[in-house]
Amino acid sequence: MAETNPNNSNQVTRPRTLPFSLELSENDRLAVHIVYGLYGAAIVFGLPSIFGVILAYLKRRDLDGTELAGHITWQIRTFWIQVITIVLTAALTATWILIPFAWLIGGLGWLWFVYRVVKGWVRHSNDHPIRDPYALF
Repeated sequence: MAETNPNNSNQVTRPRTLPFSLELSENDRLAVHIVYGLYGAAIVFGLPSIFGVILAYLKRRDLDGTELAGHITWQIRTFWIQVITIVLTAALTATWILIPFAWLIGGLGWLWFVYRVVKGWVRHSNDHPIRDPYALF
C-alpha cells in the first residue's frame, strides 16, 4: 500500500502483512465448513439448516467453476430434499392410519440427512470434491 508523507509529496511504499489469510479460497473453504456445521447442528435442533442454506446460496455464485461448487450444490440439494421429506411426513401424520408410515418416512429422511452431512463434511475436510452432487447417496 502506498502512503503519502505529509511533509513532502513523495510516496512511501510499505509492505503490510496481516496475521491471517484473506485469500478467497480460505474464506470459501471456511464457508463450506460453516454450512456443514450448521447442518450438523440441524440434526439435533432443525432450525440452523435454514441459515446454512442461505449461506450456501450466497456463496454459490462465488464458487462456480471451483472444486467447491459440488459441495455447495450437494448442500443446497440436501436441504431441499430434507424439506420435502419433512412436508411429506407432516402430511402423512394428518391421517391416523398413515402415522406409522409417516414415522418410517421421517426416520429414513433423518438418517439420509445425517448421511449426507457426514459424507459431505468428511470429503470436504479431506479436500475431496463431491463427484456427483445430484446423486441421492
